[in-house]
Amino acid sequence: SLRREWLMDDSRLPQVAPDAPVVGIPLCMYALDLLPFYRALFARCGFRTVVSDPTNRKTIAAGLDAVVAEPCFPVIVAHGHVADLLARQVDYVFIPGILNVETRWMETESHVCPWGQTLPHVIRRSPAFESVRPEMWLAPTIRFRDGRDVVRKSLRRMGQQLRVPNRIMDRAVGEAFAAQDTFVAERHTAGAAALETLTATGERGIVLVGRPYNMHDVGVSLSVQRKLREFYGVNVIPMDFLDTDGIDITDVNSAMYWNYGRKILAAAKIVAAHPNLDIIYITNFKCGPDSFVKHFIRTTSGKPFLTLQFDGHSNDAGMMTRCEAYLDSKGILRPVQTQKQTQRV
Repeated sequence: SLRREWLMDDSRLPQVAPDAPVVGIPLCMYALDLLPFYRALFARCGFRTVVSDPTNRKTIAAGLDAVVAEPCFPVIVAHGHVADLLARQVDYVFIPGILNVETRWMETESHVCPWGQTLPHVIRRSPAFESVRPEMWLAPTIRFRDGRDVVRKSLRRMGQQLRVPNRIMDRAVGEAFAAQDTFVAERHTAGAAALETLTATGERGIVLVGRPYNMHDVGVSLSVQRKLREFYGVNVIPMDFLDTDGIDITDVNSAMYWNYGRKILAAAKIVAAHPNLDIIYITNFKCGPDSFVKHFIRTTSGKPFLTLQFDGHSNDAGMMTRCEAYLDSKGILRPVQTQKQTQRV
């Protein structure tokens, strides 16, 4: 997809020495949104980066072997991504503790979920990784909400671990934010163009809402975005292609302290303003915050919506049946593939 191309684009990164130390970045959880920031940060500090393979059966099996508690499926998958990187014998593994996210709505918090906040601590305590040398883990605590200067200062501590001078780390953080801003701007430009086209033509569209690791990890979501487009001809706009940051949701929920919850409700307000848009909510079976947030979607959007909960099953028949029924109820079911092709999904 276009988003994945932008996410994985390393053409703007500086050249790094081929014998430079290698930092492994698990392609899971918030890396599915913040990867441009992460890779620019390390490249500007003179490190090579390696990204784990997209989620597959091997990743999932390794995650199930490594996990100790019973977290949601994306956290299980995260263990598998770390195992993938360790098998490649990288020099470091980067698993930051993201506590919150940048927001203009400072009257309430902008937390990510507790599993995401504590991910580095959970993973490092797994018996599967107990032989990993402590200095291999790069696990800074990052509070994006507190401002870019605070992020810069907090990452200096990781710089000390890597023997990177403060002036170089400071410059790297600035470049990392610039790379992330570009990624966000690309998405918003494409989303605005898609929305403008749908408004002009009156065609129906589906806005996918959810967390990036639910929507955009094809191994978690069973490629539902692609299948909606290819098999049913649906116009799909993921919510992170919409500029939701300027939309006030306090009339719906004045204390939405989950960052993605706020964005999801803001996307629902956009849907409410466009008669030709509907919602499919992508989540996972054990997501506590989503179990709370989704109850506000119907009243916010003013429309019935479909929830798809993924839990690690690899058969998509049930999910696609639900999609067909939902699209049919909206009068927009239009299969574009032959039966023979559909059987290969």
